Amino acid sequence: MADEIPVIPKVTSLVVHSGNIVNWNRLKRKPNQTSSEELVECMSNSLESFFEGADKNKLQYASELDCSHSEFKKTLAINSEPRGDLKITVKIFLCRLTSQDVITQAVDKVLTELEASSLDVVLLAFPDLDEDANILDLILPYWQTLEKLNKEEKVHSIGISDLDKAALEELYNCAEIKPTINQVNLESCCVMPKDLTDYAKENDIQLLTHSDPRDILTNEKISQLMSTRCTEKDGEGWDSDWAARFSVMFKCRGIIKTKGYIIQASRDTAKRKSTQVVL
Repeated sequence: MADEIPVIPKVTSLVVHSGNIVNWNRLKRKPNQTSSEELVECMSNSLESFFEGADKNKLQYASELDCSHSEFKKTLAINSEPRGDLKITVKIFLCRLTSQDVITQAVDKVLTELEASSLDVVLLAFPDLDEDANILDLILPYWQTLEKLNKEEKVHSIGISDLDKAALEELYNCAEIKPTINQVNLESCCVMPKDLTDYAKENDIQLLTHSDPRDILTNEKISQLMSTRCTEKDGEGWDSDWAARFSVMFKCRGIIKTKGYIIQASRDTAKRKSTQVVL
């Protein structure tokens, strides 16, 4: 394996689209699957589909890969339904703290994917943060990017994940546009803390529960997937940047029409002229 010629030697940027996984029968048969396992399976299948149809000669010169599942990428557009009947919710998982531009990037990619002009709700989730760091200093620049998207009417409602009462209060006091939702992981606290529920009620913040891990997509998992689909060399040095999970629901019926993931990863900071390959 180690002496194999790399398939994607110059690729530094990777985007993977799952398509509409409501149509993925294999995933439907796994009701106890965690969100991390679901994401990894989506990514694995999309990469498999992409590389099966890719021109290996072109891949040798590409610096960016944009990988979609050949079958399910065509089932995403929402324009066949009246927009008023649908609610689009997106959760952006930041796998590491980089430029705040990734928030805009993730939102724009979801909008393009769904052929939509706006999103109803965007939730922001952070990786494990240093307990000694000032949490507000870390999250506020990303929140301000969400505020900008709200003002541009790309996003109608913005929320956050995994803030305790003290951190939520700090954000609320500093934010120009207040969080409307705070997601709480009940695996870390079996019962909602009373101070958090009281504060949320006083400030009209909806508390929702979730079971998503903070490390929903690790660097090791991306490297493993790329090594499996290509060569060991192709799997080296990947950093997971962000993952976006989107869902489109019929409001009145509570039925999910569309669900999917988009992930972005990168490796090597060397600046090269982009040669994007899209299949």
